[in-house]
Amino acid sequence: MSNYLRLQIALQVAAATVLVAAAIALFPVRPEIGGAAGIVFWVCLTLVASALPIQLPAGSKVSVSSAPILAAIVLGGPAVGAIVGVLGSFEVRELRFRIPWYATLNNHAIIAGPAVVGGAIYDAASRIGLDGSSASGLQSVAAIAAAGITYNTLNNLLSAVIVSIRSGQSLSSIWSQDLRIITTNVVALVPLAWLMSQVFQLPGGVGWWATLLFVLPLFTTRLAYSRYVETRELFEQTIGALANAVDARDRYTRGHSQRVSHISEAMCRVMGLSEPEIENIKWAGLLHDIGKIGIRDNVLLKPGPLDREERILMNQHPTIGAEIVAPAHQLNAEAPLIRYHHEWFNGSGYPEGIEALDIPLGARILTVADAYEAMTSSRPYRLTPLTHEQAVGELEKFTGIQFDPEIVPVLVGLDREILDRPPDKPDELPTMLRADDPRDRPRAEKPDEQAGEQAAPDSDLAAIMGPPESGGGRTGTTASGTAITPMERTSPGTTAPSGRKGSPPRQSLASDDVP
Repeated sequence: MSNYLRLQIALQVAAATVLVAAAIALFPVRPEIGGAAGIVFWVCLTLVASALPIQLPAGSKVSVSSAPILAAIVLGGPAVGAIVGVLGSFEVRELRFRIPWYATLNNHAIIAGPAVVGGAIYDAASRIGLDGSSASGLQSVAAIAAAGITYNTLNNLLSAVIVSIRSGQSLSSIWSQDLRIITTNVVALVPLAWLMSQVFQLPGGVGWWATLLFVLPLFTTRLAYSRYVETRELFEQTIGALANAVDARDRYTRGHSQRVSHISEAMCRVMGLSEPEIENIKWAGLLHDIGKIGIRDNVLLKPGPLDREERILMNQHPTIGAEIVAPAHQLNAEAPLIRYHHEWFNGSGYPEGIEALDIPLGARILTVADAYEAMTSSRPYRLTPLTHEQAVGELEKFTGIQFDPEIVPVLVGLDREILDRPPDKPDELPTMLRADDPRDRPRAEKPDEQAGEQAAPDSDLAAIMGPPESGGGRTGTTASGTAITPMERTSPGTTAPSGRKGSPPRQSLASDDVP
């Protein structure tokens, strides 16, 4: 645990302790709570509501315990609300000491402190006139609304601060991934809390039993949280599976989409983009090559240079990819980034030949990240990847031609921990990539066609050939193993088709992202 995290926890626990002590001294217990028995009742109800909290994508946890805590504030005051919050939020893991003691203290502090503040606001807002009489009706609802918003805001903020320090994520990222989505549901618990407090006060002991019926709406709210998390996880897992499906067609592109997404996300954060934009670009990075599913293997896996017809076929993959994701309304923002991630800054790219700022910002970011990742990776036509310095040289060489001049420096300035490619682990390859496909064997090796005949080994099928990736172009090696660029490999007069209709062919460039 870092010193900064220790300090933050100490401050939050100390502040909560002071607030609870002040609440006990300044705010008497209201009779509406029903004495000690009533406090025990609300503690038990809060224990039920806080059981099985839901962990959100960024690391925050959420439960529906705010409703009984706010109801206890209405009935008993700020001190009672804090006591109910502290005692009612214990988890089995805490009782079994599976959570460090300082984490347990912090978990209860971020409930007690906001409960006192929210209770004080309710106490102040619910009083009318100079006689200090209690308000009723709409004013009481408004008072608990103010208290509920204050409590939830402080509670979520303090929780997000700890998650941010512990995980290294920004507060805005945690807000976008977790709190922004559940805010509406959490606020919806505020009027439910007010209704619980009113039902509890029904005469003849009926209120106590009737209040237990609110367990059902609390359960359905918790179920809604769970369904949201499950749906989001399923969505992200599906995107990852689609990206893996493309990368798995070739051992040389394994992990390519994940790395493009990772580098693009890092660039977006340096550029200060909003969290929704970062999320869109991150997902588009995972899916940017999804259109290669529609490209034939004899073109996609060809180890040598593509001829003109093959190149035209390969250039269709951004359009195919955009059409694949188009029916998914949740990916509407990603579709243009997938379609235009091979456009060039000077208009020589494909599929439409748009240029400069007409290209979406996310697509320009993906172009740079895609090119760098491809140049620094092994390919069947270039087994020795370019070094970081060589790849950066290519990016800078074609700045303003292929790449946005304002985006290239962003990638160049990233930490090497982000840019350096982790070593490949062959044992993690899918089984289908560790064995030759029987359909690829020469006819002489098939026993049913030439039984008993000794087949000669075919070195051309020793490995599955991989597709050329953007940015690396058709780079290869000389006999001595020295890297050469497509310009060096292209015979005089060889040209590449332009993205613009009617435009003359252009000469292949060293960082040409042909595929």
